[in-house]
Amino acid sequence: MLMRGTMGLILALLVAASTDAATESPIRSVDVRQDSDAYVANLVMFAPVPLKTAWDVLVDFNHMSGWVPNLRESKVVATDGNALTVEQRGTAKFGIFSIPYTSVRKMQLDALKTVRATQIEGNMRQLESLMTLAGADGGTQLTYRLEMIPGGLAATVLSKEFLEHELREQFTAIIEEMVRRNR
Repeated sequence: MLMRGTMGLILALLVAASTDAATESPIRSVDVRQDSDAYVANLVMFAPVPLKTAWDVLVDFNHMSGWVPNLRESKVVATDGNALTVEQRGTAKFGIFSIPYTSVRKMQLDALKTVRATQIEGNMRQLESLMTLAGADGGTQLTYRLEMIPGGLAATVLSKEFLEHELREQFTAIIEEMVRRNR
């Protein structure tokens, strides 16, 4: 009887822990698709912070290397109204694989609503993304779409799993920074 009670308690704790872990994740859904050499990723995320805090972190390109794990350097190299040119360098890692990257992107900002990025120089043959922010109950919903065609070393190493891992890691870290700033 004691053994059955103990097993029941352990099972209940495991279920509770897995439920808590699932509800605590800022990443609500990730869908990565590959079509030939192109990848399309769609993510839905939730940050338990005001829209302004989420926005401030997303566009803090000059300090982003301080909290995004695979980013070594990030800086705004040009500004033109609502458009920024951002240069970033880092190394994406997944298991034994690592891909050093450089990306220079034109960022078109629509304050508190969207960040549209188009790579103008870098390791990818093509890269475009759109981050959309919306106020939600208790925080901010973030919707991200990425379309890319890898080039060079990335084309030989990249997989759906690698890309999903990188996106989860990056956006979890970014949302953790949002929460930290909101305290």
